[in-house]
Amino acid sequence: MANTDLMILGMIYLQPSHGYLLKKNLKEYFGNPYFKLNNNVLYSTLAKLEKNGFVEGKEILGEKVNKKVYHITENGKNQLFEMVATPLTPEIDDFGFKVQAVFFDLIPKESRIKVVKPVYEAKLEMYHEALKKKEIYGINMQPISFTVLEYGIKELENSLEFYEKLME
Repeated sequence: MANTDLMILGMIYLQPSHGYLLKKNLKEYFGNPYFKLNNNVLYSTLAKLEKNGFVEGKEILGEKVNKKVYHITENGKNQLFEMVATPLTPEIDDFGFKVQAVFFDLIPKESRIKVVKPVYEAKLEMYHEALKKKEIYGINMQPISFTVLEYGIKELENSLEFYEKLME
């Protein structure tokens, strides 16, 4: 599951925004068709972030409608950097990982390695297990099952390459 606080705080860090623009930018920036951020979640998260002192909303007068534009505070920046630098658990889903990875440029390389390494090591173990299954059972597997296993191995190889690049 994606960390909504991280997504919203990170997007405000990149560009101060009002709610509608923020929602639009989140959709475009993360591009996940399965991730839908409804207004209740968006505005309750903004209210929570504002209450915690991580963002500050300023009312801007508009022609038809007034808009509240949110800016990140120093406390918000510190919170964002801490969230991005928090080590991940190997169980994190791919989208949740990518949300955090989008903001890796905000933290030092050493912190980035600490975040990525546990996930990398878990995927590496899965990769070795898959290769072992292919070696042991591959000859006896049905063609479709064998194809699915090979596809999984390719996915793991791609993931490992991706994690290695993030740790460079």
